[in-house]
Amino acid sequence: MFGNPIRVELDRFGVKLRPPKKSEMENLAELFSSMEVQRYTLGTYAVTSEKEQEWYDKVSKEQDSVLWAIVPDGTDSCIGITSLHAIHPLWGSCTSGIVIADRSYWGKGVAYRSHLARIWYAAKTLNRTSIQTSVRVPNEASLKALLKVGYRVSGKYERSVFREGSYLDTYLLSWLNPWKIKLLYPMGSPPELKESLKKARQALGLAEKSVKFL
Repeated sequence: MFGNPIRVELDRFGVKLRPPKKSEMENLAELFSSMEVQRYTLGTYAVTSEKEQEWYDKVSKEQDSVLWAIVPDGTDSCIGITSLHAIHPLWGSCTSGIVIADRSYWGKGVAYRSHLARIWYAAKTLNRTSIQTSVRVPNEASLKALLKVGYRVSGKYERSVFREGSYLDTYLLSWLNPWKIKLLYPMGSPPELKESLKKARQALGLAEKSVKFL
């Protein structure tokens, strides 16, 4: 399914998350075909407009996913996708993902703002207790943005993917909802979670002020 439109604004720069348009699939196919982008994703081959349209039809019907187009201030175009998947009806868990496919927006804080809006939606609208995700080890900017909103590196896949002549590791990360931490750890949360929970509380507090439904 597609997520409700959301806007997050920090320091006079905003990002809108909205349902993607099928007409945008041709441009996304070109952006996603770049090996510079696929270096950090599961992609291996070029993407066609037809395949992206098939993907659009498929994801629009998935009952356990929520997906948004990422639209930063200064453009009306979708420059990437962020999502929540595997939204379990009983366990309260899900997974998250993001791809900033337009490389001209790398390093501008778009991913961080998108993460902020997404965890806010996951906690307030979907009542999630935990979110899992992964990041290719060379992608330090993506890792930094996730850590900033309270994700924590909880493991690593060793040499999990082959890119440009070498094998790369993949970090595994978890985000725990600080509003539900007593439910997750009735006897008290482990000491190693202290820093990530602190950042998660701060991120949700900031999101309460800076994120809104449109």
